[in-house]
Amino acid sequence: MKKLFQTLLLLLFAGLSVAYGKGFSLDVKEKSAVITLDRAKTQTLWLPIDNSAKEVKMTVNGSPLFTEPVTVRLAEKKVDCWMPLYLDKNTTRIELKGCKPEYIAWKELKMGKNPNPKIEDFRQHIHFSPEMGWTNDPNGMVWHEGEWHLFFQYNPLGTRWGNMSWGHAVSRDLTKWKQLPTVMFPDSLGAIYSGSAVIDKNNTAGFGKDAMIAIYTSSYRNNKIKRQQQSIAYSTDNGRTFTKYEGNPVLPSTRRDFRDPKVFWHTPTERWIMPLACGQGMEFYSSKNLKEWKFESRFGDKYGCHFGVWECPDLVELPYKDGTKWVLFCSITKDAQHGSSVQYFVGDFDGHTFTCDTPEEHTDWINYGRDNYATVTWSNVPDGRCMALAWQNNWKCCSHADFPTVGYRGYMSLAYELQLIEHEGKAKLVATPAREYNNYFSTIALNRKTTVEGQLELCQLKHQDRAYRLRFDFKESQASLFGVRLSNKHGEYVEFCFDRAKRELRVDRRKSGMVDFNDKFPSVSVAPMSTAEMQSLTIILDRASVECFSDIAAVSNLVFPTESYNHVELYTSGGPVEVNAEVSHGK
Repeated sequence: MKKLFQTLLLLLFAGLSVAYGKGFSLDVKEKSAVITLDRAKTQTLWLPIDNSAKEVKMTVNGSPLFTEPVTVRLAEKKVDCWMPLYLDKNTTRIELKGCKPEYIAWKELKMGKNPNPKIEDFRQHIHFSPEMGWTNDPNGMVWHEGEWHLFFQYNPLGTRWGNMSWGHAVSRDLTKWKQLPTVMFPDSLGAIYSGSAVIDKNNTAGFGKDAMIAIYTSSYRNNKIKRQQQSIAYSTDNGRTFTKYEGNPVLPSTRRDFRDPKVFWHTPTERWIMPLACGQGMEFYSSKNLKEWKFESRFGDKYGCHFGVWECPDLVELPYKDGTKWVLFCSITKDAQHGSSVQYFVGDFDGHTFTCDTPEEHTDWINYGRDNYATVTWSNVPDGRCMALAWQNNWKCCSHADFPTVGYRGYMSLAYELQLIEHEGKAKLVATPAREYNNYFSTIALNRKTTVEGQLELCQLKHQDRAYRLRFDFKESQASLFGVRLSNKHGEYVEFCFDRAKRELRVDRRKSGMVDFNDKFPSVSVAPMSTAEMQSLTIILDRASVECFSDIAAVSNLVFPTESYNHVELYTSGGPVEVNAEVSHGK
């Protein structure tokens, strides 16, 4: 009787909604609901979302975007935010399955303008994040016609993983990003998983000279079948829209872990090469036209870390000494505590087989922080630099219901330039912030040389609406520990410490601010420290992250201080240290 009464009330409310010009009516039953739109026009329906709710299946009839059912976490007892459902003028009916009449969602549906308050808590200044929704892996990164294109794994209907599509953003300077309309949504072959994009300069695929071609994983799953295959789509309008190839998939498979194609042109053999993540290893395929692929070889079953499944490969050729070396990236769970990370292997590639220089048990890491995963490079970079980007998050902390950001979730890292240097007799991959950031950090707030013994308040950061870059050169003496602490008046801080005895660089975020939303978040990241007499450290501080770079290591971590850090303190233990310090902020 109670449920019947609730249903009658909801139906009454639905009728009133139409009467008051809401633009839709509701028919709510025990395990389903139908939203009928009374206006045939392009419009936006704002769905009330509860991050802790169960997923509901939604079918948007007549939509050219949502051609397959998707899932939403409709608000059951509370509304965390509203997510936009963009409706075509031909869409008149939305069907929902797995919902209940007592959901608060039915009275919180909105039509028209964005009902969310301004979503800016922890919005970063120079790290990309989506306006709304969830993001993870960077995809399809390509430079073309003056723009850095960033496609990304995207859920446009919620702030947790799901409905994998390709979002799209562009930048001309790597600091200011413009989010564009989503270019690919799930289809009959499955969700649109990670992949890459290339400029087909020689029209090998027949879609036109200089067409932008996306190569991605079609990931299909239902109660009985889970399979991943490779598909392609092409764009002739600089990535604004894509047409999926009618012959997809171009690389069929029945495997469940067969994904993340990172395609590049191999000049010596005049073919496209596709590294793929395949279970506990990487496989390489070749093609003349991006449509027909041939298996070449497999690598990795006995090499490196195997704590989790291998993901997000990339294979790049970099200058080293008097020649070149090839570097293979592999994203993986490093261990139970650390979680997401990216290992790499240095070796040679002849167009068929990757041969690794290091022993099977050896593992190198691109970044030692907790929030750096799915690192891949841009293709078609005009000046030949090797430019990379990562997802600034960790599967250990980000995928649960609770997270400090509201309405959106997930950031991209800074853009990095990658180089190989010789370190301890072997090739080592080093990441540094892209030189484009030099134009952003143009105002010097401090340039000072000093000797530190104990503690020294170096300066205060007064511009909280901008990112900061802090550069330090520490000339070692007898100090056993030395470093930098960033803090605020609430006692929240993040600390960067060089430990001479252990030859470690440690970044401590255990008291950095909001840390209790996940028990894996409070942590200390540990990176190697070189034996150089002069230790350099560059810290880029943004609203919700600290990324630091020494001469041999990079460490990236998210932080969520309740108020921005504004105090910079130097400290030593066991003796004095000479320090050259430079602090600059963004425009």
